[in-house]
Amino acid sequence: MARVANEEVGAPYDRYGDAYRDWWAPVIADGAVGLLDRLTPLIPADARIRILDVGTGTGTLALAALEKWRRANVTAVDPSRVMLRLAEDAAQLRGNGTADRLRLEIGWADDLPVRGKAVDLVISSFVIQLLSSRIAALREMHRILRPGGLCAVLTWQAEREPFEPDDVVTRTFDELDIDVPGGGPEPRPYTTPAAAAAEFRRAGFGRVRAQVDWLEHHFTPERYVDLVEHWTEDDVFARLDDAARANVRRRLLRRLRRLDPGAFVWRRPLISVVGQRPPA
Repeated sequence: MARVANEEVGAPYDRYGDAYRDWWAPVIADGAVGLLDRLTPLIPADARIRILDVGTGTGTLALAALEKWRRANVTAVDPSRVMLRLAEDAAQLRGNGTADRLRLEIGWADDLPVRGKAVDLVISSFVIQLLSSRIAALREMHRILRPGGLCAVLTWQAEREPFEPDDVVTRTFDELDIDVPGGGPEPRPYTTPAAAAAEFRRAGFGRVRAQVDWLEHHFTPERYVDLVEHWTEDDVFARLDDAARANVRRRLLRRLRRLDPGAFVWRRPLISVVGQRPPA
């Protein structure tokens, strides 16, 4: 059975776990799982491998890896106890012995709870841009890989495609004099594949290949307003009383429904990197 470490550890995502699972994880899931496609030519489907998923969140990437490699075992690490609980729940729902091949552990990207040279593959999606030191995390991933092992990481590229529904939200908040609180630390995504590859090489990886991928998600007006209310601007909505909250939703939906359906295709560039710990 999947096991959640029982240390008393708090993490910011403990607060947002359920909202992340319901509103944000479905948006980025296809991008995360797509990282594994880059490994198809490198790892046979019947490989008996040990995998570490860094920053597993609700387990999307870890569970996809278990389905892709039916003889693999995955250790999934995250600093949030709530996220690990949600990942465990998702593994149990999959059935077919999935949870038996999954181990869940509290841990941080720059201090992984794994001995050196212990795993064959490290995977991580939408995590490295959140870290204060990307290079420290990459060196830690390098440490725990066996010689010849692979590391595959996916993150946002530091570019943004215009998205008209975002402008509708901004204008509506401005017209209603709704203050938007400042966010936390700014993410630090890679600017280009070349910059990502260079950092992997500085961490000790060889045979590094980095490329731009694309995430595309199709919203409806209703689903987009749900995302805004429960995830991207949840702090704004939390300060409103029920009447004000309902009024904002009505205004947003009225304006969003006037947009062309094509305006709800959300596209973001990603950078995926695959590197290898040099053979001994």
